[in-house]
Amino acid sequence: MATATKDIPDLTGARARDQEEQEGTGLDTGTLLGTFFGIFLIVGAIIRGGDPGVFVNINGVLIVLGGTVATAFIAFPSKKITTMLPVIYKAYRPENASPANYVETIMKLATKYRSGGMKQLENEEAKIENAFLKNGIAMIVDGYNGREIHEILERELSSMMERHNSGQKILRFIGVQAPVFGMAGTLIGLIQMLMHIDDPSTIGPALATALITTFYGIILANLLITPVVAKLASKTESEAVIFKIVRVGVLGIHDRNNPQKIQRSMNSMLPPNLRK
Repeated sequence: MATATKDIPDLTGARARDQEEQEGTGLDTGTLLGTFFGIFLIVGAIIRGGDPGVFVNINGVLIVLGGTVATAFIAFPSKKITTMLPVIYKAYRPENASPANYVETIMKLATKYRSGGMKQLENEEAKIENAFLKNGIAMIVDGYNGREIHEILERELSSMMERHNSGQKILRFIGVQAPVFGMAGTLIGLIQMLMHIDDPSTIGPALATALITTFYGIILANLLITPVVAKLASKTESEAVIFKIVRVGVLGIHDRNNPQKIQRSMNSMLPPNLRK
């Protein structure tokens, strides 16, 4: 049996991270296809326009990526920056189970608790996979009162939201900085072009090179970073709904409420088409 502890900081940290590790494996098909489809269309348009080599500019890449990454390290702790790849990868992972599935699970737990008592609930605890729900049931088994359970689960929810928003905040910052450094690269290119304005034959190629950095910045921000932030925010909202449903259900089980009453309370947090 996994016993709960009254060390609240431990519950709001390790258990919340364990919950995130339990998400579905593999990749989300829609997100992956959207990314590849967007890249494919842009690359296809470039190739059809002729001479795609003009869109390859190492100096432009260095300015946009180098400037964006440098400002991120200036603005945020380096330890947080180095964890961005797992955060981005999370956007491409499948969604958690539907919140409605947790309603059904909690209904079964409430029914067994009312009929079989604490021993039955203790036996069911070991079968629960969701860390947040498992922690709530463990606290009931260990004799926590309703106020303590609500407080700890609320802190776990707040910890999860804060942790997710912290990663999204860094990505939003990167999404803003990329076009800015794209424009900076364009200004650098224009300055270099004006230094040789006496030779008209160099103006066209130089201007194309100057503008390519703006292109890099816009693509990085709007095709990659901004959609990933939106997907992560959507996942956070879905996970928060699950947390709130579980909290309502756990408190209902603790108070030995009628399972139908618990179900109505949880369903009130879901859209009509998802209610059990």
